[in-house]
Amino acid sequence: MAEDRRFARTARTLGLAWIALLALMLASLGSAYLKLGPWNMVGGLVIAAIKAAIVAWLFMRLREAGPLIRLVAVVGLGVWGILIALSGVDYETRALTPAAVQRPQQLLPPQPASQPLPTIIGAPPS
Repeated sequence: MAEDRRFARTARTLGLAWIALLALMLASLGSAYLKLGPWNMVGGLVIAAIKAAIVAWLFMRLREAGPLIRLVAVVGLGVWGILIALSGVDYETRALTPAAVQRPQQLLPPQPASQPLPTIIGAPPS
């Protein structure tokens, strides 16, 4: 009897998670069609973070995990945040002027070893 209740609770939890993930997917799809300017990205990232939290909490079983596993998950998120911050700093500190471009030079055609190489392409050999 207790096992049936546990199964029903687990099935209900998974069903609600599935419905929530579907609703968030539809919200993500709908927000892509809204003209919100820079807030489109913010909304998309918030929706993605909520979906990732649902997946981590339920399907990766972080709610049942011990404190060490939860700490490892938080440290992983911290490292990811540091990488995102460093990428932003790199992007913001890049020079806006384009790099100097060197014109390509034409390669000389292969010459037999008996002939000297010309110094300028198209000039007669001396």
